[in-house]
Amino acid sequence: MISSFNELHQLVKGSAPKRVALAAAEDPVLIQAAMRAQEEGLARFVLFGGSRKIESLIPPGVTSFEIIDSQNPAVDAIKYIRANKADLLMKGKIQTGDLLRAILDRDMGLRQGELLNHIAVIESPHYHKLLFISDGGINLHLDENVYRQMVANITHYLKLLGFERPHFGMMTLVETVSEKIPETIIAQKVVEALSKTVSIEGPIAPDVALSREAAIKKGLDSEIAGEIDVFLMPNTTAANHLVKGLSALGGCKVGGVIVGASVPVILLSRADDAETKYRSILLGLV
Repeated sequence: MISSFNELHQLVKGSAPKRVALAAAEDPVLIQAAMRAQEEGLARFVLFGGSRKIESLIPPGVTSFEIIDSQNPAVDAIKYIRANKADLLMKGKIQTGDLLRAILDRDMGLRQGELLNHIAVIESPHYHKLLFISDGGINLHLDENVYRQMVANITHYLKLLGFERPHFGMMTLVETVSEKIPETIIAQKVVEALSKTVSIEGPIAPDVALSREAAIKKGLDSEIAGEIDVFLMPNTTAANHLVKGLSALGGCKVGGVIVGASVPVILLSRADDAETKYRSILLGLV
């Protein structure tokens, strides 16, 4: 089981380099992260977008990138993947909505099932393993069916990282079911539907999920307390704020990837630094 980004790097390092189609590569920080991955022999990048702008961002003497001039980089990058010329897709300097529309196009996109979801991956100095958080960027409406598909997507991805039976938590404000807190009702329904096949508990609050001592103090019987792997958040805003707060104030290392498409999709915030973008590349290369 992979428990840190360093271990993830070692896992990816042992594999043949994959080809990454980077849509809208006109960003110096993106170029920096891609150069690092290429120099380490982890991946080969094909850069889509305004060729003159992209070329101006590449340091003199670096000739290892393939550049394809494109007015519609998301569509062209996906066409490249569908032609088996690249193995995965990476978001560049482009709106997430524009990229998702191209991915989800039923005729020319990268659909595999009915649902994609984003996984943010956190390495905290205060937790003994990686923490996976979903969904902070794709699904704005989370109902019972969406959660069930998210769990399936995440379970499939985590198996690639060595997780045989990851622990899921339906994150809410409290552990009791209340009509005044709608997410607790959804959490109860999802747990009832999945508990026979997946290790999942909820409603559960973050303090209990992260600490067995907190569960004991609250008088709660929890098998996943202190050992949780996946936070299933009550809404996109909560997930997004949690990840960005941990990154900015919690001293955490962060990366992110979209799962559920026919190939991995590396999804980044345009504000991410080169290290975060590089870690996201590692997550996609799995």
